[in-house]
Amino acid sequence: MDKMILIDLETQDFSVTSGIYEVACLVVENYEIIDKLYLGKEIPDYKGKRNYGFGFYNISGDTEYITKFKEFLKKYPYPIVAHNCPFDRKFLVYYQWITDDYLAYCSMRAIRMANKMLDSYALQNLVKHYEVADEVKHTAMSDIENVYKILKIVKPQIWLPVGTSSKSRSYSKVKARALEDIDLRISSTNILEGEVVCFTGQSDYPRNTMQEIAMKNGAEISNSITLKTTMLVVGLNSGSKLDKAHEKGISIIDDTEFMKMLHLKDIDILD
Repeated sequence: MDKMILIDLETQDFSVTSGIYEVACLVVENYEIIDKLYLGKEIPDYKGKRNYGFGFYNISGDTEYITKFKEFLKKYPYPIVAHNCPFDRKFLVYYQWITDDYLAYCSMRAIRMANKMLDSYALQNLVKHYEVADEVKHTAMSDIENVYKILKIVKPQIWLPVGTSSKSRSYSKVKARALEDIDLRISSTNILEGEVVCFTGQSDYPRNTMQEIAMKNGAEISNSITLKTTMLVVGLNSGSKLDKAHEKGISIIDDTEFMKMLHLKDIDILD
């Protein structure tokens, strides 16, 4: 992804009702910073720690800051990227800083897919592993600058959007047919022989069709991540299956590469 807005929030608490206290944004093109935005309102004469948003006013409903943020997105209509994107995105949507369909990606997942050998992908561990800073300060601008430095080193190739989709949820309602009843316009192969494949997220074809494609190529199908699962195929808006697959060391491939592997990319397989 060559254009993105890296973003970090400080919220003081995990609950979305706790509010937003700091927002930092870096506009990145081809892994170079071209602009930045910082939003935060310090409390005068505050004495105490100044991380996790402490020492700042709650700006979650402040129209001045919301307007500045939205104008920044209009100037740079790029996807947003946050290190724990489901968390940050939840706050931004709840307080209407972004719409529910605004494209967002998780840098933690992208880095994890690029380097599957690390024990932890929390920011403090990544900062130490890639030696980009001595510590994580847990202030918005400092944290997002560290994320940028790590991404510039890793340059992930696979980015998975974060969010929910009613369309993707409806895919799971139709079950795959028995192998002998599958009439897709593809040949049978043994490319996936020995693989137990699970699918997550929204792809070009409905979930049951993706499963039938795998079956026609020799795979068994798993509807959840189990001890037998050997491959997870991920589409848009992937959920908890992705995290479980990472934890268990299961092979992960995006749906585009899956179709390429089966020589089916850009081929209409439906009657």
